[in-house]
Amino acid sequence: MAGYLSVPPSFAQTVARGLMKILSAIVALLVVTVLVTLAAMHNPGYVLIERSPWSVEMPLTLFALLLIVAVILLYALLHVTMRLLRLPKDVGRWRLDRRLRHQQKALHSGLIKFLEGDYAGAEKDLVGDIKTDEVPGIHYLAAACAAQGQGRQERRDEYLTQAQRIPGLALAAGLLQAYLHEAGREYERSLATLNALRISHPGNRMVLRLLAQRARGLRDWTAITQLTPELRRYKVMEPAVIDDLERDAHRHLLLLASHHAQTDTETVWHAIPRAYRQHPALIAIYARSLIRQGANDEAERLLAPALRHEPTDELFAAYGELQGENALRFLSQAEPWLKVSPQSSVLLLALAKLALAANLPGKAREYAERCARQNPPYDFYAELALVMERLGDEPRAREYCRRGLDLQKAKNDNGRPAEPLFLPLP
Repeated sequence: MAGYLSVPPSFAQTVARGLMKILSAIVALLVVTVLVTLAAMHNPGYVLIERSPWSVEMPLTLFALLLIVAVILLYALLHVTMRLLRLPKDVGRWRLDRRLRHQQKALHSGLIKFLEGDYAGAEKDLVGDIKTDEVPGIHYLAAACAAQGQGRQERRDEYLTQAQRIPGLALAAGLLQAYLHEAGREYERSLATLNALRISHPGNRMVLRLLAQRARGLRDWTAITQLTPELRRYKVMEPAVIDDLERDAHRHLLLLASHHAQTDTETVWHAIPRAYRQHPALIAIYARSLIRQGANDEAERLLAPALRHEPTDELFAAYGELQGENALRFLSQAEPWLKVSPQSSVLLLALAKLALAANLPGKAREYAERCARQNPPYDFYAELALVMERLGDEPRAREYCRRGLDLQKAKNDNGRPAEPLFLPLP
């Protein structure tokens, strides 16, 4: 109990100092009173006030007492007069404080109801006295969220418009508008809002970050490549993250070009920054595009140096797609890589396909069976089944198909994601 009843030291010291001042004043007043009384008893004196035809004579002590009373009354009169003159201002301040307390209570209640899911009640509290609020911005923004929760997009947009008219709130209201459009799956409107904010608030890091996320969600890879210079200039993200984002955008653009007959893949390839053209994933995509066009030798000249520099599964898989009259040379070039990656299922499958293209069925079977013994992922078995089918081994082809289907079914059963406990706010 002592802990609960203890008084803060600073407060206790303040009270003690106040009491000491009062006691000192009382003691000083008593001393002065005693001294004046003793002086008056010894020599009372008198005061004469004369103005013809009147004259007033009184003891000095009485005059002093009347003077003190007169001063006190004058001070009281002046104090009351000043209070009366300031009364309208004081009443206005009191009414303002009362209104602010009421608005704060309504804001608190509205936010609590919003978090509890009572969107209609939250909106009612938030906009009840909003027209008399001197700073209604937060009320409008919170009311927009509450309207969104009820599916009232028109009221939501009206609140956001009102908020954007408040000086200094346009950016925050615009960002909230983009978020609410995003939450409501109004992706095009979200993008339009962010583009408008990008013009009105150039260099804003949050606007640029959201633009990059929205462009990626819409799979607008060209927009991402155009946005990355600003992301770097204003340090919106870590440099490595921006590099990954830009490289991924170029990868998708190259994929789209390689699957579109009307697109010049070479032009798209040379538009990629030189540093990214050394990345294995991009090299593999461009090499596959060249192979589909029949440029196997050119693809091999691109893949072989990359594999010597950094042997990856993407490059192994692309190398295995090589065809043509030089397939035997391609196989001879690839076989030594087994010394570097002897357990690579991707390389073994690539060698099986190259041996098949070089008309070496014995080697094709050997590499395919070695690949199967590595227990590769389920999607490999479809490729292995095709190899066996081309070799005329129908039973083995059916076995590989069945094994791949079994693995795929097991993966789907075990990899089903759990349902989320909480859903995102509207």
